[in-house]
Amino acid sequence: MKSPQFPLLFLLMLMVGGCEVQTDERVIDLVVPVTVQPVARGIIESFVSTTGSLRASRSADILVEVRGNLFYVEDVSGKKPVEGTRVDEGAHIARIESEEYVNGIRQESRQLGLENAQNNLAEKQALFDEGLAVASEVQAAKRTVADAESDITDAQIQLGKLNVYAPLSGYMTALVDTTEETIVEANTVIGQVVDYRQVITDLKIPNSQMPYIDLGQEVRVINYAFRDQVFIGAVSVLDPTLDPTTRTFRIEVTINNPGLVLRPGMFIKADIVVEQRADIIVIPKQLVLSRQNRSVVFVEEEGRAQQRNIETGLSNDLMVEVIAGLSEGERLITRNFETLRSRTQVRVTGEGGPRGMNN
Repeated sequence: MKSPQFPLLFLLMLMVGGCEVQTDERVIDLVVPVTVQPVARGIIESFVSTTGSLRASRSADILVEVRGNLFYVEDVSGKKPVEGTRVDEGAHIARIESEEYVNGIRQESRQLGLENAQNNLAEKQALFDEGLAVASEVQAAKRTVADAESDITDAQIQLGKLNVYAPLSGYMTALVDTTEETIVEANTVIGQVVDYRQVITDLKIPNSQMPYIDLGQEVRVINYAFRDQVFIGAVSVLDPTLDPTTRTFRIEVTINNPGLVLRPGMFIKADIVVEQRADIIVIPKQLVLSRQNRSVVFVEEEGRAQQRNIETGLSNDLMVEVIAGLSEGERLITRNFETLRSRTQVRVTGEGGPRGMNN
């Protein structure tokens, strides 16, 4: 008796079909959690960035013109100057004691000469009034008095060199240490006064970037010890000469220094603002991906990621201008965007910028 094969075949087909239906029911779309931020207009700036060291905007040597013993002078509070002491221009800083120098000026002799000249002039004038002397004798006596007065003035100037005064207002630095036996030679520098209410940095700019630099451009300066504080300066000098060794130009930047936070010798980073655009669409630069030689970003629409091909313009280290491809108000995906494809299902978990940026 032959077995009925048709019912068995039909049963097997039903079983296979049932398995396929069960497998299809287990296919689940992957949902990617993302954060978004609305596309908005803003300002973008382009920089030429470099580094340099600071120096005081004004400085002057404290010069001793006379050989002798050096003594620092106490101020009204009884304190002698030390490095870091603030002084006003013309403040009495030190004195020189030198008996030999004082004797060489012969001030007493010059004073006596003036007195004799004045007495002689008085006698000549009296004789002239009585008709016993001629006018030329009176004029000669007057010239003698003038010469004697000039000698006195010269002596006072020479004696004045025994006192040392601050050449400008600022802070003293690099002062020579003294003892009672300290002798300095003539024309010795015993320290400096620096004024760093403004500071200057000399920057080297590559030849290729020099066309973007101009006088008066704003410069933003940071020191790595004060990362959260930005100091504002401006380009103040453009050296027209190219350094043949480094192929760079030298520029000077003058920086305001409120609170005297910046100090001469500090290392700084400078961002020269060479271009600024306002009222444009700007987005974080790190959100832009390169796909098939195109710049793309992703936006969220109705629970799906949508790829946008964009055209970019001005950029800096953090932000980029979007010329075309995005509209104001669209929901730009800012996290977990790196592996997205168009139409990927997404779930918005919050709003905010990409990691590493202040929101």
